[in-house]
Amino acid sequence: MTRRHLFVLTVVFLSFSSFARAQNLKLLITHARIFTMAPNQRAPIDGYLAVASDGTILSIAAGSPPASLHAATTVDAHGDWIIPGFISAHSHLWQAAYRGLAASSTLPGWLDDLYGQRASKASPDDLYWFCLLGALDHLQHGITAAYDFTYDRAASANQFEESQFRAETASGIRFVHSYAPDRIGPSATTAQARTRFKAFYDWTRTQPPDPRFLSIMIGGMTAFNDTPQQAVMEASLMRDFHVGNQSHYLEPPDTIASQRALFPWFVNGGLLSPELGPHLIFGHFIHPDDAILNAAAKAHASMSWNPLSNGRLASGTADIPKYRKLGLRVGMGVDGEASADLADPFENMRTGLYAIRDKYESAAIMSPYDVLYLHTMGSADVLNVKDKLGSLEPHKFADLLLINPERLGAVLEDPYSNLVLAASERDIDAVYVGGNLAVEHGRVLTSDIRRAEQESAHRVLAER
Repeated sequence: MTRRHLFVLTVVFLSFSSFARAQNLKLLITHARIFTMAPNQRAPIDGYLAVASDGTILSIAAGSPPASLHAATTVDAHGDWIIPGFISAHSHLWQAAYRGLAASSTLPGWLDDLYGQRASKASPDDLYWFCLLGALDHLQHGITAAYDFTYDRAASANQFEESQFRAETASGIRFVHSYAPDRIGPSATTAQARTRFKAFYDWTRTQPPDPRFLSIMIGGMTAFNDTPQQAVMEASLMRDFHVGNQSHYLEPPDTIASQRALFPWFVNGGLLSPELGPHLIFGHFIHPDDAILNAAAKAHASMSWNPLSNGRLASGTADIPKYRKLGLRVGMGVDGEASADLADPFENMRTGLYAIRDKYESAAIMSPYDVLYLHTMGSADVLNVKDKLGSLEPHKFADLLLINPERLGAVLEDPYSNLVLAASERDIDAVYVGGNLAVEHGRVLTSDIRRAEQESAHRVLAER
């Protein structure tokens, strides 16, 4: 068979495949202004978006759809703006139960209050409701995918992990489940840590398949242990189970010197090796020195930027323009609602944008488009799912928001400016995950958020 014959057969196959998918459209949205966030597509498209039965985007095009295109559900957007669903590259969903906590404390005092005084009293069932509440609140604010740092206690035999996994699944959000590994030391060996992780890893394989479950990653503890063997153990789990790792690192100003001194553990333990570096995310990463920053960038590692919680806890401002210039991949997260208090990506973008402009004393250093990119495509890249999420393109999941532009004002310069600087949760008309309607005019449709709120409040008060 010649190369030309092969090319013709490939085109015929792809055309037939697209035709077959078009016969089973799940959703067709017309009369919309679409901000795809795709490469080389900055100008909005005034037209329609078609979603196949598998929840992926079939097509986006200007104008009206052809008369031959039919869908199970057709929505006339009446000029609404469509953007990709926000992705939080760093969330603690369960912390939604503890909003407003330790309002005058920096990170060390806040940690003592939340983890030392409160969460230690919670049960696996409590954590189910706390996590469900956080996931539903994320959806309500337009976050369609999140990296979820779970809460666990090593002696739990994974009961906490399983309860939060069930909550993530029940919520309707797309998620990365971040497993809390054992801390290597007198009470846990590398073999024990591996056994417990493998038990949970295997358990997830017994659950019903769900495209909203993106992956398992490790919530790294290298910076919070007193032995370099923690990094060695985490690297072995990453290699053997093909999982990523997000490690909180260099967050508060209180411990900069001691935290920087641990960086050789990440290097020598293998976490920044050519094999694992692209799968390592530094959470917060506010205070690296140039040597640490350059090594992280060289290893193709990434970081999650959390402006709301960084500001709330007075942790500092990460130098995002410098990081990006060096080639470090950057995503954005809304962190936990015990420190950020609202899972609001619009506030998160604005807080970050203003903090960077203050830091540089320049209004040109970062644009509204830049922060929208970081909270969509940037976060998808950090989580290694940019082939599935982050932009509105054919074959990616149809995770998207419909935003009513009426309160955003006349577009005088750039619609991205109106969108990022003026929009809020109240402007979201609808949230879709995989083409399924999850939120409509602020009403969550995937689960009973009111019950989750009541259960969480009752259980937190009962802990006192």
